[in-house]
Amino acid sequence: MRRVIEVEIPEKIAVLLERNPTLRSHVESIAREEIIRYISMLLEMDKLTKDSELTEEDIMKLDKKIKRAIRKKIENEINR
Repeated sequence: MRRVIEVEIPEKIAVLLERNPTLRSHVESIAREEIIRYISMLLEMDKLTKDSELTEEDIMKLDKKIKRAIRKKIENEINR
């Protein structure tokens, strides 16, 4: 069973899609595929992390460490 969802888009794009059925069909197909791909990825991520003992705080700490390390590496490369 399929469901229909609505997506807000800028008026200029809406006009283009209304005028060109082929373009509209391609955009609908791309949107459908990307939504399915994205939701599938989220479901897989949920499966991978369902037994995780990491807290949000742990994740934020790791995030900061990783970003600091990346920044340091880039700064070192720039200052060579």
